[in-house]
This record gives sequence, C-alpha cells and structure tokens, in this order.
Amino acid sequence: MRVLLLATLVNAFGNGAYLTTSVLFLTTVAGLSPATIATGLSAGAAAGVLAVTPLGYLADRHGPKRLSILSMIVLAGAYTALLAVHSLVPFILLSCLVAVGTALVKSANGALAAGSGPAAERLTTRARLRTMTNAGIGLGTLAGSIPLLIHTRFAYAVILLINAATFLLAAALVARVPAVAPQSTPTGGPRLVALRDRPFLAFAALDGLIASTYNDLLGIGLPLWLAAGAHAPLWLISVALVINTAGCVLLQVRMTRGVDGLPAARKVAVRGSALVALSCAIFAVAAGRPAWLAGTLIAAAAVVHVLGELWLSTGSWGILFEMAPAWAQGQYQGAYFAGRGLGDMVAPPLITACVLGLHAGGWLVLAALFAAGGLLYLPLTRWATTTRPAPAPRTPAPARLLHGPAPASRRARREHRAAPAAAERSVGTREHP
Repeated sequence: MRVLLLATLVNAFGNGAYLTTSVLFLTTVAGLSPATIATGLSAGAAAGVLAVTPLGYLADRHGPKRLSILSMIVLAGAYTALLAVHSLVPFILLSCLVAVGTALVKSANGALAAGSGPAAERLTTRARLRTMTNAGIGLGTLAGSIPLLIHTRFAYAVILLINAATFLLAAALVARVPAVAPQSTPTGGPRLVALRDRPFLAFAALDGLIASTYNDLLGIGLPLWLAAGAHAPLWLISVALVINTAGCVLLQVRMTRGVDGLPAARKVAVRGSALVALSCAIFAVAAGRPAWLAGTLIAAAAVVHVLGELWLSTGSWGILFEMAPAWAQGQYQGAYFAGRGLGDMVAPPLITACVLGLHAGGWLVLAALFAAGGLLYLPLTRWATTTRPAPAPRTPAPARLLHGPAPASRRARREHRAAPAAAERSVGTREHP
C-alpha cells in the first residue's frame, strides 16, 4: 500500500504542476485559441464519460494493475505529443486520448485499491489515496507557479515533460504493487452489469451532481461572488482554498473511522450534505456585511464546507463499495466516475447562475440543493438493498483448526506459521500488501 500511495503522490504532483500552467501552455506554446481549447476539452470530457464504464469492465477482466500501468504509459506519450500540436483536429484527438486514459486510470486504480486489501480496510485505503492526491496536487501547484513567474515557452514545455515523466515513474511504482486477480463475469449474466443496476445509476447521478457542485463552490462560486461585489477582499479565495486543502490532507483518513457497512455510510453522507448546505447558508449571511465580519464568516464557511466534503466523500465511497459486487469493482468504479463527469458538466453553469443571477439568494438555493440531495441518499440506498442478494452466512472454521496444539520448538512454530501461506500460494491465492 505504501508503494501505491507513493505512486499516487508522484502522479498527482505532475498533474497539479501541469494544471497550473495548462492554459498558458496551450495558448503560448501550442498557439491554440480559447475556442479551440474549449472544443477539445469538451470532446475529451464526453469521450471519458462514454468510455469509463467499459474500461472498468476491462480492468476487472484483465486485472487492474496491468491496465493501470498501460494507461499511464499511454498518458505519458499523449502529454508529450502535445508539444507537436498546433491545430484543432490533433488537439481534439489527443484530448480524447488523454480523457480515455485518465478514465482507465481511475477505474483501474479504484479496483486495485478495492481488491488489494481486506474489505474492512477499503475506506481507509481510499481515504489515504485521496490524501496523497490532494497533497501531490498542492505541491505540484507550487511547482507550477515557477513557470508563471518566468513566463517563457521553455518553462511551460518543461512542466509538460515533468508531468509526462511522473506518469512513467508512477507506472514503474505500480509495477511493484501485488496484482489483483482478474475477475470473471458470472455465467448467464450481462457483462456491463453496472449499466443495468438502476439503483446504483441513480446514486451515481445524484452523487456526481452533489460532489461536482461542492468541489466547485470554492473554485468557481466564491471567486465569482467576491468579484461581483460581496464587500470582502479577494484574497479570501486563497484562505478558503488553503483551509480546504489542509482539511483534506489532515482529516480525510480520520473521517473514515467507524464507517462500516451501508447504513453507516449513508448516515455519514447525509451528515456531510447537511454541513455543506450550512456552509452555503453562511456564505449567504456574509453578503453585505462589513469587510472584517464578511471575512470571518467566509473563513468559518470554508471550515464547515471542508468537514461536510470529507464526510460526503467518505459516505460516497462506502456506498459505492457496498453496492458493487466483488467481481465488478472496476466497472462500478467506472460508472461512478461517469456520474461525476456528468456532474462536472452541470455544476459550473448551475453555480454561476445561482451566484451571479440570485446573489445571496443563490447561496440559499444551493443550500436547499445539498439538503434535499442528502435526504435522497436514504431512499436510494434502501432501494439498492432490496435489489441485492442477502450475504451468505459464514461457515465457522473447524474447532481443530482454531484450537490445534501449538508446535513446541521455535523452529516448529516458524514452520507451522509458514505452512498456510505456502498452501495458499500453491493454489494461486494472491497475497495482500
């Protein structure tokens, strides 16, 4: 698991550095117009949404480790090829390739994390991965600020190549992670079972909209609102983002403690949505206040927001893991990220319309959206429970295996402990990191 976490940190560092300079690279080095950039990125987003679930199925069938490594090698080449792009059609093709490769990385790494340890540790594993992602993006953003100060074509190209190199380094690290065995589809059932699971698709669509909206509140909603005249300094945007990043890095793993099973995950998701709704209400109250009071309220709203975000993400992962069959983690991860992609298309115009069109009232509309959306987790998860087979009862181990006599000598005790592991390896059971 330490190797997988390190690979995530390395890759997130490159992504953070490139995202900081991507627009300037595409306009300065590639010479693309803003309209061309928007068209290419939109085409790539659509390709990623369409491909992510089938690619998750491939990760299940052929093993997520192998496909994760392959996709990162392809992404390294695709980002390097951006150096030769100077027109619309090649940019659209590369954008689609990057989006599809990124979709495969997400599905494969989600299945790899789900299958690389006991079920009881999946939430903690996912939280640690997200912590590394946030830490890597934060460090990468700092590194990406250097070319912004230099502002030369060479500096932007170097950051692009660093991003490509981190994909290769991450692939080399993932190669050291123990493989998760390929899964086979049950005989007689549909291959893309996630696309026939109506309760899960409803959950993925709802959670995708909620997650995309709370992710964009501080990055889109707050800057637009402050710029439109909220009587508060613009540097509060940085304060809110720092609070969010620090909270995600320091508290994400802690928030997963005690969350075990679908009812607990559902409860945490509802609690998180209520807190995000409260943060929106605090933003609304800050409108028209003196600068010092507005700043205090905005900082408080950022703290409440990050706590709600952490509980919401924990609850979402718990629901996802409980809904997905063990043999279809990859395609369920893919369908989940497809819902997130659809949310990414809806959230920016929704937040913009609320904040700029309704001002303080728009924050209250967003608060109502989170409160109502959180309550919908209850019927959706109950619906999902009625459509899934009851878990099979566990067969207790024979008493002679539980209470057999201990070997007398130190050498015998070592041989006694090694025997079960050797037997498992002889029948092809994979080892967990």
